[in-house]
Order: sequence, then structure tokens, then C-alpha cells
Amino acid sequence: METAERVAVGLVDMERKRRRNVVGGEVLEIDGLVLALSNLPDPALNSVVVERPPLDADRALREADTAFAERGLTLGIDLQAERHPDLDGAVRRAGLTRIIDRPALAASIGELGEPSLTNGVEIRPVANERDVDALVSVGVDAFDDDPAVGAAFYGAGATGIEDVHPFVAWEGLRPVGIATGYLFDGAVGVMGVGVVPSARRRGIGSALTLRAARAFPGADIAWLHPSDEALGMYERLGFRPVSRWEVWVRR
Repeated sequence: METAERVAVGLVDMERKRRRNVVGGEVLEIDGLVLALSNLPDPALNSVVVERPPLDADRALREADTAFAERGLTLGIDLQAERHPDLDGAVRRAGLTRIIDRPALAASIGELGEPSLTNGVEIRPVANERDVDALVSVGVDAFDDDPAVGAAFYGAGATGIEDVHPFVAWEGLRPVGIATGYLFDGAVGVMGVGVVPSARRRGIGSALTLRAARAFPGADIAWLHPSDEALGMYERLGFRPVSRWEVWVRR
């Protein structure tokens, strides 16, 4: 399986895992589309990902749209561009609007460097409720997350899920950064890399990325979807584009 396809199927598995401990969360399947629903008031946490090309793409999207509307949610779909042309066309015919266009990056784990941190900073896996609270706290500070939503989604998914390893960077007793690795079939998706504003530009984000990428012995590649601001950092670590992704939503 080529790297781009491993990223695509890894994303589907990751979204299933991210809903596993969320109270009220659901994962529905409609003709190859996977509806990953937290049912929380954050559009980014309620989305469609694609496991296989639908047999009837227009009908599958209509049914997904209905499922979202029945829950008071707005349809959004995460697509690898040109992976399934029939679905790309159906998305446009459905009148959705593209709001994000970004690459997927991947790297051979064996070619990545080792995490390196400044004095006084340590990266540790999430192991208890204190660590979970720290992970949520950093998300609020780094990403402007809503505290209640962060606890219900990211906090709930931080422990007790197989092949999911979240990490917190600590400076003494203060949590300053977070990242999570999701393993599927030898590929590690690195998500949620964030550093509080007061601790940025010190290599903490890079170290967290490498720690999460190396969290699973035997895995051979790591992948991620970068923000525009972090793209240069990931490229310096050795990540390279393997596919292009789009997010389309009902406006």
C-alpha cells in the first residue's frame, strides 16, 4: 500500500478511536463514508472521513447530510483530493464549500532524529488524571479550546484506548506542550501537537512530534496534517508531502 493510502486509512481508524470514550459520541457508516460524531458543539469534532468509494456518492452524501441535520450538526467532510473522483464530484454537486486545503506529510521513522529538549523540560506519557487535566489545560492555552469541550473530547480520549499514546511536556510542575500518536497498521498519525505561547520557539513542538512518532516500536512511517504555521518545522524534521487534503462543509 502506498504511503498516501496508508495515511487515508489511518485517518479513518484514528477518527474511530477519537470517539471511543466520548460520552454521546457515535461512529456511523453510510456506503463507505464514516461519520465520526462527537455530538459536541465544535464542527471540527463532527466530520465525515472516507473508508472506501461509495457505490452511490450522491446518495451517500445526502444521507450523511440528513444524519448531521438530525443531530443539529452541520455536515463536514475530510477528503484526500483526487482519491475518489466520483465523490469529489458529488461534494461539489451537493453545494459544499471548501474551507481548508492542506498537505499530508509523512516520514520514515527510522530517518527521524531523536527528541532533544532544553534543560528543565521533560516529555512524559499521559498516565493518570493529573496528566489528563494537564493535556486539556495545554489545549485550552495552545489552541484556544473550550475547556468543557476539551475535557469531554480530548480528555476522555487520553487513556484506555489501544494504540493511542498521548504525551505532555512538563517544565517542572507546569505543562507546556502536548502531542498524541495513533497507530494503525504500522503507520503513526501524529496529532494535536501544541505548545503554550510562553514556551514556544524552544524546540518543544519538534521534540513532542518526534516522541509521538516513535511511540510504537515496529512502526515504519509517521504522518500528520500540518497547520500553515507549523509546516516549516515538520519539513525540517524530515516530513515530506505525500497527498493533498481538503475540508468541505455545508454553509
